[in-house]
Amino acid sequence: MAIRAAELGLVAVTIEGGLIAPEQVQKIAAADRTAKLALSYDCPKGLGLGDEIARYFRIGQHLWTEFARIDAPTVTQTAQFAQSLLTQCFGFDNLTGPVEHTEGNRRFRLAWEAKDGRVPIVVAAPIEGKDAFNVAMPEFGDGQGGGRLKRSPVSLLQDWLNGTDHALWGLVFAGDRVRLMRDNASLTRPAWIEADLGAMFRDDMFADFTLWWLLAHATRFGAAGAAPSDCAQEEWRNEGMKQGTAARDKLRDGVELALFELGQGAIEASPALREKLADHGQLAAFFEELLRTVYRLIFLAVAEDRDLLHARNATKDARALYAASYSFTFWRERSRRRVARDAHHDAWEAMKITLGCLEHGEDMLGLPALGGLFAKNATPLLNEAAIPNRRFLEAVFNLGYLRKDGAIHRINWRDLKTEELGSVYESLLEIRPQLAANGQFSLDSGAKGNARKTSGSYYTPDSLVETLLDSALDPVLDKAEAEGGVDGILDLKVIDPACGSGHFLLGAARRMADRVARLRNEDAGKQETQAALRDVVSRCIHGVDRNPMAVELAKVALWIESVSPGQPLGFLDANIRCGDALLGVFDLDALEDGIPDEAYKVLTGDDKKAAAFYKSKNKAEKSGQGTLDYESGTGAMPPKKLAANLN
Repeated sequence: MAIRAAELGLVAVTIEGGLIAPEQVQKIAAADRTAKLALSYDCPKGLGLGDEIARYFRIGQHLWTEFARIDAPTVTQTAQFAQSLLTQCFGFDNLTGPVEHTEGNRRFRLAWEAKDGRVPIVVAAPIEGKDAFNVAMPEFGDGQGGGRLKRSPVSLLQDWLNGTDHALWGLVFAGDRVRLMRDNASLTRPAWIEADLGAMFRDDMFADFTLWWLLAHATRFGAAGAAPSDCAQEEWRNEGMKQGTAARDKLRDGVELALFELGQGAIEASPALREKLADHGQLAAFFEELLRTVYRLIFLAVAEDRDLLHARNATKDARALYAASYSFTFWRERSRRRVARDAHHDAWEAMKITLGCLEHGEDMLGLPALGGLFAKNATPLLNEAAIPNRRFLEAVFNLGYLRKDGAIHRINWRDLKTEELGSVYESLLEIRPQLAANGQFSLDSGAKGNARKTSGSYYTPDSLVETLLDSALDPVLDKAEAEGGVDGILDLKVIDPACGSGHFLLGAARRMADRVARLRNEDAGKQETQAALRDVVSRCIHGVDRNPMAVELAKVALWIESVSPGQPLGFLDANIRCGDALLGVFDLDALEDGIPDEAYKVLTGDDKKAAAFYKSKNKAEKSGQGTLDYESGTGAMPPKKLAANLN
């Protein structure tokens, strides 16, 4: 989903995906207009950057006014406007073109190239009533003998950026709209920054033009002859990624604070719960319930920000009622009001209604029956607990906002990588919950626990996932595509026997969906790729994990990426299962001799007494002292001959 004025205070600039982080874009827009910065944009000495941008804005307005007078501009007229704008306002003084590249039987027709080919530029004429960026046209196809007869201007530029080594960033014009794009192999995650030049010039949006000028000036693409990555845009992108990593660290801290507030609040307000935790050793189970509750809230934050929660047929009244009183967004906004953080308990009680509705669905709120993560029987302790508003709203605040440099920033759940939801969870497994005699709840992250070892929960880095997909999945996809096309790919089964929160499965699903979408339509867009992703996830993707919460998060991650809004989580229940992939044998004959004693060797995290008990029990059963022989009733292992007949 695109980011517009609400986050950046702009109207005519739109950001899609993670090309440059929104926070980094804000930083670019707010940079001090120093003489050094002006010089980096090739402004003459003695002239201020603001004055130069204002001058270029007026020139651009004049060029656009002439272009706007043309009734149904042709691609040639559009190209003339784009060329004049780039050379007279954005510092491009060495445009070469038109240019045609050929690679094998593929053809790439560019309007121009700048800086010795490091800036490819594509131009398309506007199309009345259509998004000319994404309309497939013969002039952008490969032509005779090529793999694609028609292609959209966006697809042409993306294909060229993905396929060439000497260009990372490029521009594509569709009438008086222009996009900044980068090498990006993912079809399911399109990324670009778009400027509506017509709106800027028509409505005197100088702030919008200023940002676009700062982002897309020729100097920002680097110098001719330098490495493609040696440019300001790449530096901005990398800086944004670093900030994103720091933000994720802060996010983890926020989630931990939310866990504490919910836990302490429930213990303070619920004497019966405190007694259970103190006398019945249920502290670990309570912490698991807190984790599940926090991830329910995070799911709501993500689903609401991405407009995934309500089905398309949900009524306007139902959506409005949900947004006004029951949504995470409602409570997030309320959490900023200190006066709302009182000693009453109505906020948590209202949220319990929302969470309960998401298990079975509620038409009055337009909520689907998601089940799974929202199963009521998974949180019996918290279902009965009260939580004061001051604690619950502080928890919501920490899930909705980050504090940085004395300022409050809203967490951008919409653009957070889906994989990060699992990585945050896995890092929280190191926390040890504590309950003091006076009822003080705490989370000890200093004395690292062994939950990650015993549950096998370790986050797999993107680089490792991509390498594994390159070596293990791509050759299989090549063969399946060659032998069976779309059906060949959709007949494949991909299984991760220790899937965790689904990082590998997500990567595999995206890669398979890209192929399916391209085979179905050479110029597949986002919607077609999303449809392919739904088919792949429902038919091809399978996973097993011993950690029940990880299984739920894997389902959530696949749901967020693939399904139609409002579709239940239950369609993944048969694909992602909770179980132990290591509990099994390769040869059924091994069952004739029973479980070997070595299976009960004490490992890190095991309970020594429990291991000794089951080892002794296993020996007894194999020697006839147990109840294994269901045929003779003697308790001994069945004779090998009988066992063979039973097979």
